[in-house]
Amino acid sequence: MNAPAASRPWGFVLVAVAGVLWGTGGLAATFAAQHSTLSWPALSALRLVAGGLLMVALTAATGELRRIPRTPASLRHIGLTALLSAVYQGAYFQALALVGVAVATVIALGSAPVAVAIASAIRGRRMPSAAVIVALVAAVVGLILVTDAPAVASDPAKTALGVLLALVAGLSFAGTTVVNRRAVPGLTPAALIATSFTVAGLLVAIWGAFAGFDLMGTDAAGWAWIAFLAAVPTVLAYLAFFGGLLRGVPSTTAAILSLIEPVTATVLAVTVLREPLTLAASIGIILLLLAVVLVRPQRAGDGAIATVDEAEPGT
Repeated sequence: MNAPAASRPWGFVLVAVAGVLWGTGGLAATFAAQHSTLSWPALSALRLVAGGLLMVALTAATGELRRIPRTPASLRHIGLTALLSAVYQGAYFQALALVGVAVATVIALGSAPVAVAIASAIRGRRMPSAAVIVALVAAVVGLILVTDAPAVASDPAKTALGVLLALVAGLSFAGTTVVNRRAVPGLTPAALIATSFTVAGLLVAIWGAFAGFDLMGTDAAGWAWIAFLAAVPTVLAYLAFFGGLLRGVPSTTAAILSLIEPVTATVLAVTVLREPLTLAASIGIILLLLAVVLVRPQRAGDGAIATVDEAEPGT
């Protein structure tokens, strides 16, 4: 996909906005869980299904839903995005139960940009630029410091399974990023979210049914937070993310930009939940922001806008 160079700074902004919106998800999910007896998989399924159905209604009202191409390429794209989204949600939340939030977050979010960078290097038959390599190192170290991941001291078998599932989650997100760097004619980000997230939510709901799907145990405040989860860190965030990818943001850059999510989540935890901010977390935030600065759009010598890992084949 060849995106106009002038649109790429806007794409960069959109992906960064997606990271900020994703960062509100943890706080919203915490409040939703406090007002509900739903299991985490059930909450995740409701988030995806509600977000997907919201976009179904909006795209139906604008006529986009009728214009979704019924081509093999479109169906494959929707199906693959749905499957990767469902795997990400399922694997990540199960990893949380086995190894905790910190370890699962470090592995899942830290492995995604590394996996995308490796995939891009293999496809392009070249090493990532020095700026990307430094950004990746800063991102991984910063993420470890922000989450303050402890050594896991539990059942070795459960720990190994949790680490494996967190890695699967990270690879799934990386796959979603790479897949959606290529546009399918006629398939807009809104239509993609409407179809793929509804399917993904139904897939996760199968697992949620076994983990606990007590809808009657949710009060009005809980439903309000679930609605927020569906509308803001799901619909709006992924509209911004997919929109940024379609404006030419390289997949490695997008994966690194997604690490704005833990920065936002940490800031919200400190300001809203009054959680203490450690020195390690402060240094981690600085390193994550450094990684974002390193992959910002650069001006090429001919005056066009470029990014540090721009030369991806097929873009």
